[in-house]
Amino acid sequence: MTKWRVALVDDHPIFAAGLKKLLEAEGDFEVVALAHSFEEAVAKILPLEVDLVLLDFNIPGGNGLELLRKLREAKEGTVFLMLTVEEDEKVVVQAILEGARGYVLKQDSPERLLRSIRACLSGEVLLSDLVYSRIHHLVKKAVPQGRSTIREKLSPREQEVVRLLAQGKSNREIGELLFISEKTVKNHVSNILQKLGLSDRREIIFLALREGFLEEAK
Repeated sequence: MTKWRVALVDDHPIFAAGLKKLLEAEGDFEVVALAHSFEEAVAKILPLEVDLVLLDFNIPGGNGLELLRKLREAKEGTVFLMLTVEEDEKVVVQAILEGARGYVLKQDSPERLLRSIRACLSGEVLLSDLVYSRIHHLVKKAVPQGRSTIREKLSPREQEVVRLLAQGKSNREIGELLFISEKTVKNHVSNILQKLGLSDRREIIFLALREGFLEEAK
């Protein structure tokens, strides 16, 4: 079995060791690097081929956003997921804009974390349920203005998909809620990207939040 190669960056050794054990118990993850500071992370991760980097925001010698920028420059194709206690809305938005595929809080359940990791590795973008409802006002400032509204370009079903993306749902969860296959969900997402002239799911989510899809879902 081919395993996902994972690097962990967290300044709490006990937490990091527990996370390593959780991942490797799944059977298809291999933790190839474990770092507890900015410098240690750079030294250990840069020479390696890694599929996923899980990183905390608060680390000695820098912060997770700075580390994300540095590693992304050299690790094209690697997936980055923030795993932290930091709930500041500006940090969440900036992390996604900097290229993090997801943002999960340590308060989330292990099951939620594992689902988020697998979804991110499959190309999805996920934020913790605990931070989604707190970032809408900042998204309005973070996303470039001047686009046509979503509703003018998308079918009712595509708007449903966008609304569920704005709630942090994965492809599998969207399929279950709309009674369609995961493949059909992926096709809808591809069509949405094309119609809106967007490059990835992060832009769909930010645009949806900016235009009030999260409020409509409540």
